[in-house]
Amino acid sequence: MKRFLVGLTAGLLAWPLLVQAQATLRFCAAGSPKTFDPAMTDSYVDHVAHQPVFDTLIEVKRGTDQLIPGLATAWSISPDGLAYTLTLRRGVTWQTVEGFKPTREFNADDVLFTFGRLLNRPEGLGGAYAKAFPNVSPYVVSFGWDKLIRSVEKLGPYEVRLTLAQRDASFLSALSFTFTMIQSAELGEQLLKAGTPQRIAQLPVGTGPFQLKSFRADSVVRFVKHPGWWRKDERPRADQLVYAITPDASVRAQRLKRDECDVAAPVGPAELAELAKDRSVQLITAPGMNIGYLGYNVRRPALSKVEVRQALDMAIDKAAIVRTIYGDAGTLARSFVPAANWAHDDSLKPTPYDPAKARALLEKAGVLPLNLTLWAMPVVRNYNPNGQRMAQMIQADWAKVGVTARIVTYEWGEYLRRIDAGEHDTALSGWNSDPEPANTFGQLACGAVGNFWCSPAYDKLLAEARQTLKQDERKALYAKAQRIVMQDLPWSPIAHGRLALPARATVKGLVLELDGGMFFDGVLPK
Repeated sequence: MKRFLVGLTAGLLAWPLLVQAQATLRFCAAGSPKTFDPAMTDSYVDHVAHQPVFDTLIEVKRGTDQLIPGLATAWSISPDGLAYTLTLRRGVTWQTVEGFKPTREFNADDVLFTFGRLLNRPEGLGGAYAKAFPNVSPYVVSFGWDKLIRSVEKLGPYEVRLTLAQRDASFLSALSFTFTMIQSAELGEQLLKAGTPQRIAQLPVGTGPFQLKSFRADSVVRFVKHPGWWRKDERPRADQLVYAITPDASVRAQRLKRDECDVAAPVGPAELAELAKDRSVQLITAPGMNIGYLGYNVRRPALSKVEVRQALDMAIDKAAIVRTIYGDAGTLARSFVPAANWAHDDSLKPTPYDPAKARALLEKAGVLPLNLTLWAMPVVRNYNPNGQRMAQMIQADWAKVGVTARIVTYEWGEYLRRIDAGEHDTALSGWNSDPEPANTFGQLACGAVGNFWCSPAYDKLLAEARQTLKQDERKALYAKAQRIVMQDLPWSPIAHGRLALPARATVKGLVLELDGGMFFDGVLPK
């Protein structure tokens, strides 16, 4: 693949001229994608780079929680709630990129290939691919799809049926998630025959609004309009979409003010406050459907004791953290379920800040003096605008109760990988929720990637909720599950961050999704 030769510094000078000559949308991205394979990552940075390229079977109407047709034009659910039959869209063309030219349109074979890889089943092209290029989808593990999805069948060229082992009220919503983006079976077959299945992670081929033109790691990603996109003129698109990799939030804010990008990835409260004063900038907002938390590795002997986790939790002055780090852009968390979500248990109260009681619990548990690693997020997120500063505040709070915390950080991709491997004691992280709470709850299920806590009682409630179609009954089950988590504390919920996306005032059509996601089709720079 040819590389885009304009480096980041040269790009600062070239972009204003480029916009005048072409309709180019410039995005200051928070990080460089580590893979272009949406099936095998749970990284926000990766998914932001996948969304222009790929489509899902079902979509969510922009800015809402309403499910609408995507690559599937219609769907039906059997009376027992186990079989989902989807009618697929006809006339959908695949992208042409360097190294691949499609010879056919999207059809049921592509759905079977995508789900065969996800589920790591032995049969079919997807199974053969999974064997040649072994990978595990974090979402498949956390959602339990390996056990939930009993079969994926082709009923005809444009019809598929997914049969579940048990009812799951969250399943339809999950089909709109980035990890289910449909990939080309024809590309997969070619790569498999060539003996290079791993190239699927560098050669994204989708049916979406933009196709990858070139990529320089840690510098720039360049997309161009996919001329054969099935929505045609329904959503206007820029001719080019350029991601300038800009990890530093303050630099992103300055570049936006200097008109060196049209949209910037989320920045911190201080940067937002400055941008709000600039008439050339607009802030696109949405409710904070997210959670920033401190996770505990319960495999560590000291942290395996619930009274130690409770002590560490009540030793943190969370209200001070919200005031200092989030300002007006955050609210104190009472649960790991955002207050904006319908399943939130409003009866839960924040854990009171009580360092004296915390020290007494730690002394009773016999763990003092206690030395821990405290991992600090290296990136800015709405759910945690300043991981380093938050870690420093927690470190200071813990020192007051006899706990010594050594702050550790890594590059974001490495940070996530090491947490999944359980190398941390405690780690700051977060989750952008969606309107279907089962997916957020699944992050704490037994065996979920990066989660080392396991509660059979919690999993039982989650399983019951997934199989209950009436929302009020599901809410009662989710409330019980929340109380289990808040008692056992595998996570210390910190805050929910208000979503705010800065953009040039001239940008039209940009909508911030409830989960913090963004799509660039339908968005024009002027």
